[in-house]
Amino acid sequence: MFISNGDSGSLSGQRPAAGKIALAFAIVYLGYGLNFLAVKVGMETLPPFLFAGAHIFLAGSIIMTWIVVRRKPATLSSAGFRRAMVSSFFLFVGGVGLVTVGEKLGVASGMAAIIKASVPIWVAVFESIRPGGERVNARMVFGLLLGAGGVAVMVVPQLDFSSGNTHPLGAGLLVLSAILFAIGTIFVRHHPPSDSVITGVAWQMLVGGIYLLVAGLAIGELPTVSVSDFTRPVITAFFFLLFVHSIAAFSALNWLLRHLPAALVTTKFYVSPAVAVTAGWLVLREAVTARTFASMAMILAGVGIILWAGSSRHKPSLRPDDAGELED
Repeated sequence: MFISNGDSGSLSGQRPAAGKIALAFAIVYLGYGLNFLAVKVGMETLPPFLFAGAHIFLAGSIIMTWIVVRRKPATLSSAGFRRAMVSSFFLFVGGVGLVTVGEKLGVASGMAAIIKASVPIWVAVFESIRPGGERVNARMVFGLLLGAGGVAVMVVPQLDFSSGNTHPLGAGLLVLSAILFAIGTIFVRHHPPSDSVITGVAWQMLVGGIYLLVAGLAIGELPTVSVSDFTRPVITAFFFLLFVHSIAAFSALNWLLRHLPAALVTTKFYVSPAVAVTAGWLVLREAVTARTFASMAMILAGVGIILWAGSSRHKPSLRPDDAGELED
């Protein structure tokens, strides 16, 4: 319903019906908010890299099929393919694979969502140190420090290796995941695989899915899989990630960015972590403490300040009008 093969987030001349806009926002909020819960459910029985690689590769295959059926440009230049190979490693092996491993190691889905919400903060950091990149102003520095403090509030208690209730390796992998996804975001911004967002994302999903599947096979995940692992909750989680998160939510996000101001659409950064924390608490009975709320508030406030500070400049540190960069 929402997939389009356009390039960027320019506004169209006619505003769609309110009901269609509301539906698109609901798909985006739920698709990006519940994916951490779905990953946690899938990790109950299945290995992380094969689980992630399978749904990402299938999603890329479905999107590519749609492109071919619609007779839209589906190929990449040799340079574009090299860019897809580089960006896919950061966005999918780092951005998705490490999240899956982190949750497999015991990190709560709500905590994973909160840590991953720090991606715009890392984007601003790396953009500021990139040669020719944007330099941060005082407001952005404050946002960076606030967001980094929020990550510390969530992660530092997990670094207690003597406690059986903490998951230091998993928490560390989630921070690394956010950092790698931020690097991939900046790379895609300046070196997109294709002029078409949809075509670029399809190729990135295909390549990223292959990376993850090969990694899973290389470390011996396949022999650990049995038929009994495919329980109803796990299968439901897999198809949610495939159709709702990877396809419906992304296409709805892309559609919204073409019809509404980017500032409205980037509410995804604020709503999705709240949805994730609430879902983890309701479905998995994950603990929600004052530390959880404090960390989430600090990170989201930092993200908000960075987006606000960047939007007033010629080259914002995070351009929310690039749908491909928000696919997480």
